[in-house]
Amino acid sequence: MKKLSTGEDSTLKNWKKLTLSVFGYGPAVDFLDKKIIEQGENEEVLADEAQFINALWTMQDWGY
Repeated sequence: MKKLSTGEDSTLKNWKKLTLSVFGYGPAVDFLDKKIIEQGENEEVLADEAQFINALWTMQDWGY
């Protein structure tokens, strides 16, 4: 199992927890919730951490 830089397993559940703490509720959390429903919260995320953070970042609507 891949690990996050926090030391936790790279699962959808842990990514959601991380995303909530950094971005709060929004499109990125909605995306992760949808994936959790489809695949389960313990599904491993194989994407590179920096690339996945960037993908979640671009999902946010910052209202600019």
